[in-house]
Amino acid sequence: MSIIFNTPTVIKYLFYILIAISFLIFIFFKFSSVFGASPDKDSKIIIERSKNSTAGKFRNLESDYKNALIFSDSYPKSATLMNWLFPPKDKNPIGALPTIQFRGDSLTEGKFVWLGHSTLLLNIDGLIVMTDPVFNRASPVPIFGKPFSYENPIKIAGLPKVDVVIISHDHYDHLDFKAIKDLSKTVDRFLVPLGVKAHLERWGVDTNRISELDWHDSENYRNVKFTLTPAQHFSGRGLRDRNSTLWGSWVVSSDSMRAYFSGDGGYSETFKQLGDRYGPFDIAFIENGAYNADWSQVHMFPYETVQANIDLKSKVLFPIHWSKFDLSVHPWDEPIIRITEAASKRNVNIATPMIGEVFDLTNLPNSAWWEALRN
Repeated sequence: MSIIFNTPTVIKYLFYILIAISFLIFIFFKFSSVFGASPDKDSKIIIERSKNSTAGKFRNLESDYKNALIFSDSYPKSATLMNWLFPPKDKNPIGALPTIQFRGDSLTEGKFVWLGHSTLLLNIDGLIVMTDPVFNRASPVPIFGKPFSYENPIKIAGLPKVDVVIISHDHYDHLDFKAIKDLSKTVDRFLVPLGVKAHLERWGVDTNRISELDWHDSENYRNVKFTLTPAQHFSGRGLRDRNSTLWGSWVVSSDSMRAYFSGDGGYSETFKQLGDRYGPFDIAFIENGAYNADWSQVHMFPYETVQANIDLKSKVLFPIHWSKFDLSVHPWDEPIIRITEAASKRNVNIATPMIGEVFDLTNLPNSAWWEALRN
């Protein structure tokens, strides 16, 4: 039996299907809460007055730095389509990442714990501070951005009471709307760059618990000072909101400790300027991962991360922004291998804890735990 297709009819139905799919995509981008919200009138006035914005869009500080772009065969010069389609065999872990079962009561004063990627908990003078909370996907679309598997997954429900959340910028791997919803009723203060407040308000955070800061603005909370500082990056969650919110790094300081949290950013003279102005630091949490030549202005290579730590005058380097998401074309553990080598050559103290491992500055973890997942 043969089937006779009416070509005009088939084309007509395909056209209808295409229209329906396009409409659903439009509805998703227009109304899905994952994209957050635009700054309100009051925030827009502050943004327009900021010396770091032009016509409502933020911009990076001018920089004279030129990246040396040092590469090898395993260090691709750019993220080509072929790199994505035919990645190296060890691009992702071969199994669940070994982690420590985190117990909230172990995070006593002066201690830290890494929860993966750029999410940390710091206990500074009894204040529990969380950075860039991401516990779900690093993407607005459910089929992308899945995290690597952990032996001991860490859930918000198992964390101690968080007092302050600081956010570096609104990219999906740094600002997880589901995590914010879960934290919205229990966290006392949310400190965010200009424009990011609107996202949090849409996700259920009370306006009175959110502070928006410009670069070099500070807020004191329970004897701990939080200062938003410049970074060389960009922002945006949707198709048309690029750089409509500010990005940055954070200086967290008290009488007992001074810490730096980089968020994301390319290397520039800014690190030395921050070191001179706010340093020296006891510890610096600096991005180290998801890099290639095409992104060298907005993401650092490992040797640059080591130099940034030196510029900041930080006693301890803690590499973050790796081992949770597949965000570039390099092997998942290449960042930590390269940065430990670079740190050793430059005599930089480096902390390499397992995810969930609680530690302080008197006993730095330095095990090469990632080697257990090498092919």
